[in-house]
Amino acid sequence: MHPASHSFVSDHTAILADEEGNFSRTAAIGDSLGMNTAEVPQLPKGAAMPVYRSQLDRSSAAQSQGDRMDSLSPPATPSQRLLDSESQNQYASYTPSDKLENVTDPEQKDSWIPYPLRPWFWIPFFVLLVLLAIGLEIALHFSNKNNGWTANGDAGDDVSLWHYVYTLPPSFVAMILVALWAWTDIEIKKMQPYVDLVHGDSPPHRSLLLDYTRSNNFIVWTRAARNRHYLVALTTLMVLLTLSFQPLAAALLIVRNTWWQMPDITIRNLAHLGLNQNSNFQDLTSFLTAAGFASSSSLYDLPNPPFISGPYTVAPFELPGGIETNGTVLFVNTTALKSDPGCQAAQVSMTSLANSSWNNTISVQGCSLSWIVNDTAEVLFGVNATNCSSDTPQFSPVAFWFFDYSPSAQASATVCFPTFELFDVEINYDLAAQNVTQVTELRPFTSSSNFSSASGNITGSPLNGRAYNGIEFNLTDPDQFVLARQAAIQLQMPAAVLQKAQQSSAGLQGSFDSDSFVQYSTGVYTTYLTLLAQTVYFLPSDELNTIQVKTIVERLFLSDVAVHLLAVAMIIVAFFGTIAQLFHRFDRRHLRLRHEPGTIASAVSIGGQTGMGALLAGRQDQKDINEVLSNRKFRIDPRTMKIIMEGEEGYEFASSPRDRRKSVFAALQNAK
Repeated sequence: MHPASHSFVSDHTAILADEEGNFSRTAAIGDSLGMNTAEVPQLPKGAAMPVYRSQLDRSSAAQSQGDRMDSLSPPATPSQRLLDSESQNQYASYTPSDKLENVTDPEQKDSWIPYPLRPWFWIPFFVLLVLLAIGLEIALHFSNKNNGWTANGDAGDDVSLWHYVYTLPPSFVAMILVALWAWTDIEIKKMQPYVDLVHGDSPPHRSLLLDYTRSNNFIVWTRAARNRHYLVALTTLMVLLTLSFQPLAAALLIVRNTWWQMPDITIRNLAHLGLNQNSNFQDLTSFLTAAGFASSSSLYDLPNPPFISGPYTVAPFELPGGIETNGTVLFVNTTALKSDPGCQAAQVSMTSLANSSWNNTISVQGCSLSWIVNDTAEVLFGVNATNCSSDTPQFSPVAFWFFDYSPSAQASATVCFPTFELFDVEINYDLAAQNVTQVTELRPFTSSSNFSSASGNITGSPLNGRAYNGIEFNLTDPDQFVLARQAAIQLQMPAAVLQKAQQSSAGLQGSFDSDSFVQYSTGVYTTYLTLLAQTVYFLPSDELNTIQVKTIVERLFLSDVAVHLLAVAMIIVAFFGTIAQLFHRFDRRHLRLRHEPGTIASAVSIGGQTGMGALLAGRQDQKDINEVLSNRKFRIDPRTMKIIMEGEEGYEFASSPRDRRKSVFAALQNAK
């Protein structure tokens, strides 16, 4: 019976260790290593020297497994086939090649793939990007169509809570999308050295020494392009593109001050068309008040009173309450009276009389007027009704006349033929300005118009469509106060015109020379007639009227620029990301990682007990590592996932089945 011993098997020799741990060289298979027993450290009892795959004779693969195991078993021991459990490494020897092939057979175990590179991850992700892009464009369409959405609170104020309620959620969604694609990019970068190794003939700078994750994304894509790792360059560029997601998402919602129509409101008209001959009409109070405002408005440039705009006097109505006045405009269909003074210049015939007096005469369209002045004052003025055969004095044309003795006697006269027209109108009433800002004539006012119930005494008897001139009146037994009011009216009106001429840039003399009194008379008389119409041609009323209200409100809109840019960016990422995933899936088809790479344990598992590991053993300095790996090429065995260096036995059998390609497009063509 033979004593128990332990053996070390290599391509070159068989070394036996007895029970005391002493070695003996039993068979020389090859002497190229130049090993001797003195170089081998003493083993403990029952231990076996490690066996390297690269040292096994691959030609022995033709032998049957039973023969090989029997031939490698030490004398007087059971067959190694019965003792090859990993927990029983105290036995003499085993055949590593058979064991590794059984463990790493890709048909027996699925290879490890990062989550972002799995179809169930990236297909829904890209579909989501496309759906979000389409959804943004659809939302933009409805945003523009519906004039935005109602904004709660002060959404435009950056100190308001609602501002962040509207702007932060899109940013959070964009942040998640960016993070998911960044995860995909980092996993592709981590796997690139292994993908390059499985392709074969990989230099160290593209595999063993490669780490794209430690470079800034703004420059790493150029390095990847130089290494012809185009998928890494593409995914990195997509990462840079996704950096725009968050600022664009934050800019999606904007607040605009929008012209917005509110629900219609029913209000009451305060007056409608009708001759108003109340007590103020009879004692001329209404006329005197209008003359006073017209005179002051001309001199001090006062704004029009409510419900008067230019020549239009609008039927007044009650203003709605409880709504914001700033920027709010009421749109009202109502009635209006349009006053026309009909003023024109008249040629004055001057005749000199005794004592520096002058007789002045005008005649226009069958209406005439004569007045005499003397030199009791340097400047004289007045207004009188003209003599017309067909009109009573209160409906007759009136003449504003002015006379100046300095530097020489000169006279000017303006004859006005006041009229009015009635219209159905649409008005814009600005609540902030408290006045009518626009009047649009819809149609002439008729007896079938709205609010026409009391208009018969204007369009018919006694007025028959004629306008009071407001200068002369048909008075019956007037008292001294009524006469005084009439005199005041006849004094205020021409006095306002004269003061307007004196305050003009041309001055009084220039106004005589250019006959500007027509312009000034028209302005003062128009204001007087429109004010007079409000009290004379409208009667109190309480009829209902429905009005439209439009105001400026804050509305939420989608920004056209932000939506288009973000949608395009998402489509680009989805399109090129899909291409990158498909091409990367094809590139790594022979890569059979059994575990997640990146840890120290993973590096030892893949590179340990290899020629590369022996080459790097004891080298810590980066320069030494670069030098020892330079001018070498490496592959990874797709079955064992061990790194093999060029020149090692089995290097030519570790390459992937397909040829090295020049581009991913050629790879797809070859795959057909």
